[in-house]
Amino acid sequence: MRAAFAEIVDYAGLFPPASCSMEQAVKQYDEYRKSTDRWMLGRFVVAAIRLEEMTEVVTRLGIQPNPDDPWRLSVVMGALIADELARIAQFQAAWQGRGIIADSVEYRVSSVGQVRVVAEQIPAHFRRFFEVPLATLPDGLVGEIGLAGAFAKIRTGGTTADLFPTVPDLVRFLGEAARHKVPFKATAGLHHPLRGGYPLTYDVHSEHVLMYGFVNLLLATAEFIRGGEDETAEAILDEQFARVFVRDGADIRWRGVRFTAQELAVAHQQLFLGFGSCSFREPVDELGLGVNV
Repeated sequence: MRAAFAEIVDYAGLFPPASCSMEQAVKQYDEYRKSTDRWMLGRFVVAAIRLEEMTEVVTRLGIQPNPDDPWRLSVVMGALIADELARIAQFQAAWQGRGIIADSVEYRVSSVGQVRVVAEQIPAHFRRFFEVPLATLPDGLVGEIGLAGAFAKIRTGGTTADLFPTVPDLVRFLGEAARHKVPFKATAGLHHPLRGGYPLTYDVHSEHVLMYGFVNLLLATAEFIRGGEDETAEAILDEQFARVFVRDGADIRWRGVRFTAQELAVAHQQLFLGFGSCSFREPVDELGLGVNV
């Protein structure tokens, strides 16, 4: 099943609810890259305003990334695009040939017109992820992102219950992404393979809320690719019973519906590229130890 989950977790330990220090996050990412689970590890997610701090920490810790197998960063940009691009360029120059590459950027958009403007400002040599508002998704926004040669980004949760999108909103986006063939990544609230009630934060008194599962999301994406209906995708996304997800060799069956290893690999490689998580161990360990799946 590796093709379906390869490099699917972008490590976002700097962000809530983990909110690691730069030193903690850098150390952990370095350890994860050396682990046997590295095959599931994607990029290191960092805000543009913290790139200089990252350089200082990596240097101080004496970490020497391999230029032949570099760290790859996904840089979250703020509102001032020119300033953020300058920060990234400065970072790239400092690490040229030294084993760290900032080759992916993330930027929030809210309209078709904004996508057109921003796509001209951010060079196309970056993997550009434009975060879209799921609850108020404008008509044509996902398609415009595709026309710009960019990717979409969706927020599947957060540290408060109101940040989790509804199932219909998520299904509507998936339908648009499949129809326009726009790859996307998710972020927040997606630490667990299967949908269920989980704590919002790592505080022992944290509220528990119903969260999405990344296996549910992968199967729902595969359902749209095979030309399935919204109702089936909704049912998959909303499924909370672990026992109905059954690993069958390299395939996964959900309530008797088979998704082949090839279909899952295509869904991951062509549409659902991955998700940002402030924990790497949670999704990896739960996928390995989960019931059936």
